[in-house]
Amino acid sequence: MYEHPYLSQRITDFEREQLERAVERRRFINEHPEQIVERSAGPIRRMLRRLVARGGRADRPVGVPCDAVPAR
Repeated sequence: MYEHPYLSQRITDFEREQLERAVERRRFINEHPEQIVERSAGPIRRMLRRLVARGGRADRPVGVPCDAVPAR
């Protein structure tokens, strides 16, 4: 299939701009490490932290349903 050179040039320009932004972001982070603030833990990070704290074991076997909780 015929590819127009304009499209290829636009994609190349876009990829180059993305690379330049990434390089600038990394340079800024390297020059200003005191401004980096850790994000609060999301659900996956909290779950992994709990699993690591328990030594990787779960409270109940996999496939066993948990008890139903009545609605409020």
